[in-house]
Amino acid sequence: MRGFCQYRRIIVNSLNRLNIHRHAVIAAAIVLSVGVVGTLMLARPAEASVSAIGTMATCNATWYGAVGEIPEGWPTASGEPFHRMALKAAHNSLPFGTRVKVTYQGKSVTVTINDRGGFGGAVCLDLTYGAFTQIANTDLGNIVVQYQVL
Repeated sequence: MRGFCQYRRIIVNSLNRLNIHRHAVIAAAIVLSVGVVGTLMLARPAEASVSAIGTMATCNATWYGAVGEIPEGWPTASGEPFHRMALKAAHNSLPFGTRVKVTYQGKSVTVTINDRGGFGGAVCLDLTYGAFTQIANTDLGNIVVQYQVL
């Protein structure tokens, strides 16, 4: 005759096997969903109005990288380390590495897209502090620029 401890051990072992199976199913679901989301993000078309090289467009630009806002060397969305004085920018859909000439009141700066941003409305570019200071005073915060994909 089996004692209580033996039945308890059988039940615990069975539950452990079910728990391992449950964790495997959850892990597989996570891997599958990440793969689907990654595929959808890669398949997302670039912004039609500015994807062609040489196309000019107008939008609002802001800046980021105030002292203490983002740690130096922190990875951007592209994986490059963040440097507030670098001539870089964030854009929602242009591919990483795209060079863009940004012009404001006759002053221009060429930046490389290496980050993404959650922009709303007419804001399409988020320039690093260093890039923004090349064309405008940071006190302005939000400026209307013309930009051209190079």
